[in-house]
Amino acid sequence: MATKLFLGAPVSGGINNVATTHLGTNLAKLDGTLSGWSGWALDTTLGDTLNVFTNTSTVAGTTLGVEITDTADPMHWISPPVAADVTISGTVTGNVWAAETNMSANVAINFVLDVIRATDNSIVQIVKSANVTEVAVTTRAVNNFTATPGAGVTVNKGDRLRVRIFGDDAGTMAAGFLFHIGLGGPTAAADGDSWVQVNETVTFLTAPSGTVIYLTDTASAVSTASVDREAWTARGAGVQTDDINTVAGWTAPLQWTDTAGGTVVDWFTRPLTAFTLTGLVKANVRAQQTSVADHASLRVEIARVAGDGTSPTVWASWCLSPYDAWNDKEGDFHWPASGGEHAEIVYISGDDLAVSDGQRLRIRAYLDDTGSVAMASGGTVTLYYAGTSGGASGDSFMTFTQTLTEFVAATDMPYRSPLPPLLAQ
Repeated sequence: MATKLFLGAPVSGGINNVATTHLGTNLAKLDGTLSGWSGWALDTTLGDTLNVFTNTSTVAGTTLGVEITDTADPMHWISPPVAADVTISGTVTGNVWAAETNMSANVAINFVLDVIRATDNSIVQIVKSANVTEVAVTTRAVNNFTATPGAGVTVNKGDRLRVRIFGDDAGTMAAGFLFHIGLGGPTAAADGDSWVQVNETVTFLTAPSGTVIYLTDTASAVSTASVDREAWTARGAGVQTDDINTVAGWTAPLQWTDTAGGTVVDWFTRPLTAFTLTGLVKANVRAQQTSVADHASLRVEIARVAGDGTSPTVWASWCLSPYDAWNDKEGDFHWPASGGEHAEIVYISGDDLAVSDGQRLRIRAYLDDTGSVAMASGGTVTLYYAGTSGGASGDSFMTFTQTLTEFVAATDMPYRSPLPPLLAQ
């Protein structure tokens, strides 16, 4: 059954928290230049309110494509993690309400459909359309067109889909004009009913409700070069803090440190009874940055390791810029500058990963750039953990889909020789 993916507005809660979730890096636009991106929701239901973006400038063609922008940044739409492997190979349909400000603009509307891999957030293109029909002038009208992947691309469980909408040449694009789209509308077949449809059935993961693992200050039985702490089912004994310095971005993710400029920190579970790590993990992490000018965001990674903490296999990671204000909808989300620590939620998911008896999970927190603005140096971000109460200071935890239990190795009974015959009587 075909799956319709609507181009929605930002949302500040739930699994598809795309108003604040992003890749934490600058990505190449179609013209090859690197840019931050404004994250928006790609969802399976119509929106609530028509949103119109009217400020994307045309360029002198022939062009490689001009992505739709909100106020300044190119926009992309990101789905929740998919619930099952699916190979996308059939016809993909675009249905986008768009217009140009002048018939001389010569804009044709198009889309790119990508997959974002759960393990490393790398991007693989599924298909790019090549529609050349010019959009309407002034008044938005629907543009319905198709594209077919050259080869099927498998989207693995836990991966996310990504859509970009762009203007291309209808003949040859001309500079000096604008083009715009409508999206997020509540009514089918009306302005704002913009979507991309794949021919396959795609389903998405739902919130987890299994074991809760708390980040504590208890020393882990694992001993590595990091500061090794335990993550387990009991809360900590009292609020603790870890600090990390910001750097000038764009930057690779920075693993959290115990003190500003100090040693990196790892949290390890106890040895686990065999299970399959699958579905969503909800990371609730409490943190605070010193200034909104730091432009820092939060990334969480989960890996399977051996009992001694070695041989990591990364299951998944994802990034989130803590939500501050609707006015920041272009993707530069950040911790509020005042009011103390804030609970931030990151949903992490990867493909099924077998965990054997005695293996552990390793949890890492990272500092990263925001969706649209690079991190600035000179700041400090504090992570709060090991709190004693839910919903209060230091209440940092991970909720899994599965039940996690501690693995206890069987012990052999000591050998006892039989009694001599006379003593046995």
